[in-house]
Amino acid sequence: MNSWMAKRLALPILILVGFIAVSFLVPVMNPGYDEVVDYLSDENGRVIAAPPFTPGEMPPLGSDKLGRNFLLLLLAGAKYTIFAALAIALLRMVLGFFFAVLYTFLPAFVGRFIKGLGESFQYIPLVIIVFALLVPLEGAFHSEILPSNRYFFIQVIAIAAVTVPSLGIYLGEEMKLFMGNEFIQVSRSIGAGRFHLFKQHLLPQFRRHSIVLFSEQVSQTLALLIQLGILHMCLGGLKIANFGIMETIPVYFSETNEWAATIAINIQQIFLRPMLVVVPLTLFAILILCVNSISATLRRSLIEGEGSRVKKKAEASNHEGAVVVTKDLFTLKQ
Repeated sequence: MNSWMAKRLALPILILVGFIAVSFLVPVMNPGYDEVVDYLSDENGRVIAAPPFTPGEMPPLGSDKLGRNFLLLLLAGAKYTIFAALAIALLRMVLGFFFAVLYTFLPAFVGRFIKGLGESFQYIPLVIIVFALLVPLEGAFHSEILPSNRYFFIQVIAIAAVTVPSLGIYLGEEMKLFMGNEFIQVSRSIGAGRFHLFKQHLLPQFRRHSIVLFSEQVSQTLALLIQLGILHMCLGGLKIANFGIMETIPVYFSETNEWAATIAINIQQIFLRPMLVVVPLTLFAILILCVNSISATLRRSLIEGEGSRVKKKAEASNHEGAVVVTKDLFTLKQ
């Protein structure tokens, strides 16, 4: 890694690592961070506030509808949001790559059919497809037939799988263009088989672009999680608790406290307590900004080679600016 890349990657990576580190520290340093607070009372035992508490009553960001400290919930749930996005992006890359390899070596008429079918699904919002696939499992989760951790695992696989065809077709088209190069044709003419072409040519070419594609998939996954959270489709599922004295009031809550679930829980409070929705959306925006910054830097350095050009230009300018003094200076030669 050259200095040009290191300078531009330092801040976004530091922010991501900071979120993850703080997320693991919150449950250790404050084990009761997610305790439900029914009310706040003064020194005389008189009730002075009921949840959701304002930032003045429970600093710095107030509480959710269950009276839990909102900032601690967001910090504790950061690891689930980030690791889920990384896992989904990794599954997309792996499955999409193998789909692309099959798509590349399929007969032409089969490839055209798959491409047309995949392009037709691009006009349907991805969040609708994921929602339709996972709705039947919501009933199993709420009836406690499906545990939360298993539901979380199924959701990660489903979110990753629905994007495999479109990503695979995109990678497959790039592979077909790459396979049209002259050196590939020469390899085929001297007897190179499909496995040899895959191992010696396609796989190294994919490795070069995989880091950039991976970071792009992470940002797309984070955006999709926001959309699913607005539809009350969250990683690990949302549970319902009944609160109230005279009448029962159903309230959603999440065991993981990941950020999309936090938005889903508080979306109905957008006009009364906008901070409960705006803050997690802002954190999502910061994450996406960091990931996009990493992706842009990797693309400019690994694919476009800008970092190496800057380094060569700096070396050339230093070489031109240097003054070389020799023994022949101001010496009259015969």
